[in-house]
Amino acid sequence: MAGLPDELDGARLVLRRWSLDAIDDALAAIDDSFEELHTWMSWAETMPTRDSLVAIVYDGDERFDSGERWAYFVREKEGGRLVGSASLGRRGGDRELEIGYWVRSDRTGRGYATEAAKILTSAAFDSALDVSTVKISMDRANNASAAVPRKLGFTLDDEYEREVITPGHSGRGIAWIISREEWQSITS
Repeated sequence: MAGLPDELDGARLVLRRWSLDAIDDALAAIDDSFEELHTWMSWAETMPTRDSLVAIVYDGDERFDSGERWAYFVREKEGGRLVGSASLGRRGGDRELEIGYWVRSDRTGRGYATEAAKILTSAAFDSALDVSTVKISMDRANNASAAVPRKLGFTLDDEYEREVITPGHSGRGIAWIISREEWQSITS
């Protein structure tokens, strides 16, 4: 059982499960945003090829179905343009899920990462997955990414050493967390 639906709906965005029919749109978004993605994302060390992205989508499909990770392409409702990707994955304890996200460079500053993270946080707590906490982690130097959990009411939970993998990494990571009860008190 997958645990989350193939599509999640927000105010301005729709999150749709990774699929092969979106490969060309995803490649275009990655290509247009590669300089920024390369700065922060370890998977963007080099520009993905069509074949490598197809393999990633197949792997993501298996993880979605197994309940390990739910990866979505993020699209604008108006016009349907692919504007990034967001996911929920099991990285911590059994009852904790972690959110990851990126937004194409020409769409940053519009609150899309915040909306996508809000959609995923609600989906995690509204699902039958018995989730108690949701986490968002990033490099300490990634101020734009760190603004997202802060806006949503997450609490800074941890600062830790991390490997420097990309040109933007500082060697320090930060993790933000929110419990089911805290999320319900904010959103109700």
